[in-house]
Amino acid sequence: MSKLNIRHSIGRLAQFGLVIDGTLHLAEVASAYYEEAWTTLMLTSLHSTIFFLSAYFIGHDLSHHNEGDINV
Repeated sequence: MSKLNIRHSIGRLAQFGLVIDGTLHLAEVASAYYEEAWTTLMLTSLHSTIFFLSAYFIGHDLSHHNEGDINV
């Protein structure tokens, strides 16, 4: 297994974890809305947005590496 494949696999695993955690934060946002906990709602909304943006940028970074790249 090459270094690039290992890097890609770890990146995909991290991306998957961020999406799952972001989704759980969205459930927390819904719960905060239901409980009328406005500060919690705003903070968890910000937090879930950061998680989804991070997952996007990890995927974006992985898509720019190809098999011929020696700078791993």
